[in-house]
Amino acid sequence: MTKFSSPFLAKSPLNNGKKIIGEDTGKIKSDKKGEYVLHKEKDTIRPPKGETQFKPFVLDKSLGKNSSGYLIGGDYKIDDEGHLVDYQ
Repeated sequence: MTKFSSPFLAKSPLNNGKKIIGEDTGKIKSDKKGEYVLHKEKDTIRPPKGETQFKPFVLDKSLGKNSSGYLIGGDYKIDDEGHLVDYQ
């Protein structure tokens, strides 16, 4: 059995970015650019472009920061610059 592959699939915007597991992030910190969080001490995750803060977490509705200062709610997709994409 072979796996279907196409050069058109590789260029799909759905394949852009990198998925980050939210449970592997540290506490939210701030700098002059706004809020950020480190993932496994090597990747920096920031709010979507144009925003400086993470949205608050809403149970069963959105990913975001909780009152303790951590990102929670599942997995996050980031672009090449570390900004969240598909963040609701």
